[in-house]
Amino acid sequence: MEILWQDLRQGARSLFKQRTFTIVVVTTLALGVGANTAIFSVVHAVLLQSLPYPAADRLVMVWETRRSNPSGQNVINMGNFFDWKEQNRVFEDMAAFVGASVNLTGDGEPEKIPSQIATTNLFNILGVKPILGRTFAPDEGKPGQPGVVVISFGLWQRRFGADPGIIGRKLNLNGAETTVIGVMPAGFNWHVNYGPITTKMAEMWSPWQVEERNRRGRGSMAVARLKPGVSLEQAQAEMSAIHSRIERQYPDFNAGWGVNLVPLRAQFAGKIRPALLVLLGAVGIVLLIACANVANLLLARAAGRQREVAVRAALGANRGRIIRQLLTESLLLAGLGGVAGLTLAWWGTDLLVSLAPPDLLNLPQVKLNAVVLGFTLGITLATGVIFGLAPAFEATRLNLSESLKEGGKSAGGMRARRLRNSLVVLEVALALVLLIGAGLLIRSFALLHGVDPGFNAQKVLTMGVSLPWSKYDNDQKRVNFFRQAIAEMQALPGVESVGAVNSLPFGSFHAGTSVDIEGRPLLPVVQKLKTGVMVTDANYFRAMQIPLKRGRLFTDQEAAEMRHVVVINEAFARQHFPNEDPLGKHVTIYMKADNRPCEIIGVVGDSKHLNLDAEVRPMSYWPHPELASSGMTFVIRTRGDAASVTSAARNVIRALDPEQPVADVRTMESLIGNSMAGARFNTLLLTIFAVVALLLAVVGIYGVMAYSVAQRTREIGVRMALGARANDVLRLVVRRGMTLSLAGVAIGMAASFALTRLMETMLFNVSVTDPLTFAGIPFLLAIVALLACLVPARRAAKVDPMVALRRD
Repeated sequence: MEILWQDLRQGARSLFKQRTFTIVVVTTLALGVGANTAIFSVVHAVLLQSLPYPAADRLVMVWETRRSNPSGQNVINMGNFFDWKEQNRVFEDMAAFVGASVNLTGDGEPEKIPSQIATTNLFNILGVKPILGRTFAPDEGKPGQPGVVVISFGLWQRRFGADPGIIGRKLNLNGAETTVIGVMPAGFNWHVNYGPITTKMAEMWSPWQVEERNRRGRGSMAVARLKPGVSLEQAQAEMSAIHSRIERQYPDFNAGWGVNLVPLRAQFAGKIRPALLVLLGAVGIVLLIACANVANLLLARAAGRQREVAVRAALGANRGRIIRQLLTESLLLAGLGGVAGLTLAWWGTDLLVSLAPPDLLNLPQVKLNAVVLGFTLGITLATGVIFGLAPAFEATRLNLSESLKEGGKSAGGMRARRLRNSLVVLEVALALVLLIGAGLLIRSFALLHGVDPGFNAQKVLTMGVSLPWSKYDNDQKRVNFFRQAIAEMQALPGVESVGAVNSLPFGSFHAGTSVDIEGRPLLPVVQKLKTGVMVTDANYFRAMQIPLKRGRLFTDQEAAEMRHVVVINEAFARQHFPNEDPLGKHVTIYMKADNRPCEIIGVVGDSKHLNLDAEVRPMSYWPHPELASSGMTFVIRTRGDAASVTSAARNVIRALDPEQPVADVRTMESLIGNSMAGARFNTLLLTIFAVVALLLAVVGIYGVMAYSVAQRTREIGVRMALGARANDVLRLVVRRGMTLSLAGVAIGMAASFALTRLMETMLFNVSVTDPLTFAGIPFLLAIVALLACLVPARRAAKVDPMVALRRD
């Protein structure tokens, strides 16, 4: 211990004497360690940290899937759900739930609360108990029983000021009196997204008693808990067998459908997992480049310390003792770099959270906890050994008599030069891998950003309104409310046009169903034509500036009364009427119990709905009276800044119904921006890491060439004394540096061809071997490397032969 303390003190004195060297090394390590710690903190929270449910590894989501896409995830039918629940022997229990929203009035401003309705066993399956009150009893939620609700910790704090007397409090939800019976703990964030659109975290849960087991649609989600000892594979096999029996029993509804089990962890992390692993690999490369840079600096420093090492050896220090001393200095440097990196990571983690897309799991839990600190300690020690071991061994390989000579200039020998050169090649190769990865993402994001959504998103404000059925209890009341609101918003100053739609593009999912075309034979279930379904008013297409291609749009009368007309998009016409005019044709779109044929009166342009990189699918637009939805989103096109009419538009709703909340007030541009948040996040981070890697690689090239020039000053002087010109010396130095750089580029190109395939799912309309990227990025790196070589080369070309020849 005393020897270790002695080594530490001596190492500290040595590093303090060479403060510039120490600052450069610590800064380099801080970049690598800090970036790795920040990314790992997110990876830990999203992919590794245990979920806040007992035995969470036995929780699985249960999805229905189309045979054509067995790994896909589609919401389930409740009739099938109860058959699964009753026939399986692999689950302890199954629960179903569905996203909803409720209007909370009284106790302040009206507010739309994101919620779920769930079978009464949901909380028991998840194994989470409330911190106040209780969860649902088996009989709650049945017709005629008092309404009850469980609320989230966040809603209890935000809306009710953490009132300890909240249990038993009466709330007005959708016009009905409802009693709060429980408050869930702070860490309970039960919310499942199954598509590209991120919905809000549920803050309320109501009991769901399913009385009718019909086979008319799919709109729910299910979670199950595996029995102890049952594997996921066993459960999947049994559930597939059960579903095959159900398919034979109900072929008209279930033909072509299967069932898929997804572990809860994989469900939560599915969309972001590949990107996080790529980013973790990227920061690992940055750390390797940092280590290579530091190793090069230590090799150069070791060459200058050979006389010191030789004196120690002459005084009796064995090689192991000297290596230990040098390694102690390396670990001391690593420790300082680790502390600086931890400080950088503390700030960087907050920055990552602020930049991250909204669908990252557990972002509030991203923090520098004990596991993350342990990771930082581990990589700090590992880097200290990695960058310190080779220089330590190299420094102790010396010729004692030559090193003790005054002015002895072994310069580390040929072996040390080869090692320094190899490290530069490695840095360039790794930097190229990151630069090509970033280049592919930048190309992909640029193409995605340039996609035409099919409508004009500029100067459009959106706001959602969901009318309570208890107050607006028939179709005409709901239609009249939205017609009147649109008319009054249209009259507001600065408003150009106003429309309404039940499924806002980039804001919510749309319904889907099967289609029969009048005059054609009925198709088997698995071959049925498909369409998306959206409900609009007469002005929606004008407000969104979706172009009319053929026919006409809805008249005011068709938007006020049920006239059985429909507008379709071009994709519908292409796929379902490939060689005929769809106008005037009648189609039956199965969305209601009393489905009747509707006449196609118009064809509008295709528009994106879920995200910009999704394929446009057939879409049918119904006028609001045809399917009088209680939830619609206003689309307000303005002449100036869209946000400027927010207050006036809210006042229109408040004047019509003071108890009606307005929710999800956003611009259309922000919605499209949110849909690209994941791609933007990946592109930005990988680009930052690639730039850092490039800078470190350039510093490495410059450092090696500058050191080489310094060591060869006498040789350069001799060459110039014998007639070599400045340009000859310039070419000599540049040629050596570019040889190393181009070797690194060649190795990096080969590695990139192999590694970029891991990014395939992150790219849009760009090949993982995109020729433009694979040609442009290496050229750019070569130019930067040339500039890094020119600085020491110009210095070498200016050497005075007389001064150089007088050097020892």
